[in-house]
Formats: sequence, C-alpha cells, structure tokens
Amino acid sequence: MRALITGASGFVGGHLQEYLSSIGDEAVLLNPDLDVADEEALIKELELLSGEAVDAVYHLAAIAHVGNSFGSATEVFRVNVLGTANVLEGSRKMFPQARFLYVSSSEVYGKVSPKLLPVNENAPLAPLSPYAASKAAAEQVVLQAFRAYNQPVLVARPFNHIGPGQSDSYVVSALAKRVLNAKKNGRRSIIVGNLESRRDFTDVRDVVRAYHQMIQFGEPGGTYNVCSGRSISITDLAQKLNKLAFADVFLERDAQLVRDIEVSDIYGDPSKCHTDLSWKPVIPIEESLRDVLEWWSARLAVG
Repeated sequence: MRALITGASGFVGGHLQEYLSSIGDEAVLLNPDLDVADEEALIKELELLSGEAVDAVYHLAAIAHVGNSFGSATEVFRVNVLGTANVLEGSRKMFPQARFLYVSSSEVYGKVSPKLLPVNENAPLAPLSPYAASKAAAEQVVLQAFRAYNQPVLVARPFNHIGPGQSDSYVVSALAKRVLNAKKNGRRSIIVGNLESRRDFTDVRDVVRAYHQMIQFGEPGGTYNVCSGRSISITDLAQKLNKLAFADVFLERDAQLVRDIEVSDIYGDPSKCHTDLSWKPVIPIEESLRDVLEWWSARLAVG
C-alpha cells in the first residue's frame, strides 16, 4: 500500500512512518515546511504525486497544543480547519479512491460526566479550547465529504498518547525530562501542575497501528476512539517515572501551571476499535515510560 502522510515530521508522523515501513507499506511525505492552509501551494505539491497511485491518506498535520491555542485561536482554526478542507479536497481530486484518515482528538468531548465514562463515539461534543473546537469543526468538514461525495473518510479520536520522541510540552515527556534533570543535578524536587487530573494514555506505537487498521478495516464515515479504556492520575505517572529512573524526587505543585479550564478525569470506550478493527493496545504503560526515560537520558547524558 502507498500512503501519503501530512504532518510526517511530527511525533506521531515519525512513528507512523516507522510502522508502515516495518509492514512493507510505502510512505510518501508532504514537504514538512508546506502550509496546508495555503491551497495553491498544497495543490502544486499534490500534483507532483498525481501520476502515481496513492491508496491512503493519513492527515496528521495540525497545530496540536491545547494550552497554546488560547492565545492563537485564529491561526489554529486556519491550519486545523481550512488546512484539513484543503487536504481533503485535494485528495479527492488527485486520489479519489484513496481512503482518508483524519486524526481528531478526544479533546472534542470536553468535560464528561463521570456517569458517562468511559465515553464512546456517540457522546455529544463540547470542546473547551480553541484547539478542541478546531478539531470538532474539522471532523464535520471531513464527514460532510463522505455524505456529499461518498469520499471514503474515517475519523480517529485518539486520547493521550506517549512514547519516545515526544516534545516536553506534553505532560509525560515533561515529567520524565524534569525527573532526570533533577537526578542529574542533585535536586530533590520538581515543579508540576495539577497532580489529581486523570487521563487515558496509550503508547504512540499502538496508536499508529490503530490508524493503519482503521485504513484497512474501518467503516467509511466512521469515527473511532483510540484509547486504552482506563485512566491514570498524573501523580501515579510521576511516581512510576521516579521509580523507573531510580530517582527520589518530590513533586511541588505550582498553581500557575494549572489551567482555569481543567478536565478532572476522562477515559474512552475502545470497543469499536476492538470489534471493527481487531485492535487493542499491547504495550504496557511501564514500557512506554521506560522508553521515554531512555530517550531523554540519551539527550541529557544521564547515567
């Protein structure tokens, strides 16, 4: 299978390329400097590929940080919504038979009542951030193409994912880096935000495997939660990282690192992925955390 990937230079894109290569699929990458919201530039890029078969499109390109989106809502909507519309339309014109996977986010659910957990794909969308709102809007753009043109699209709603290579602007990678730095420099504490919040974490290598299964077996027009089906607190994650790093670091809570709008607990129902895609996550969280620590250790020269 020949697959086009947007956002291939990002954290997930790199792992997706590696996985596709391991199973014999060919990955075609858009120019990482391309602005997908620039329709003219995008079409020129796609035209270079129009003479060759493309069987699948993985649309990962996006502005992806929740917190930062509050200060840049217009740009977030430009890239995440208009950019998605451009890639979708370009794909339909150049590769009409290609299955199109749009990577959305569990952030579209917003705050979910505890009695509705685990949240499934039929839950109402109630985004709390510009980022989440842009993802919800782009979902509708994608699904409209299915309804109007019968374009074979799929929507993935991944929950939090972790693994080696992730930016330290995300909680697990940030905690791992801080724990290792504290150990290296003999500090006894690190600064953290909300320790009580709970999230559903899945290893990125399991996540990209789900994306491939979705392309292979997903129902066109379908939406799929990609998640573990359980949540873990930030406190528990930090303690696991401490233990795995052989560190003895205390956690100091800084109220300035806590968002005004905070979801206390959310975890998803992955049963649709189980039944439709025969997919389940297989990498234990301890293995994910150990790999994150090893990745940072190599970069921080921590023994």
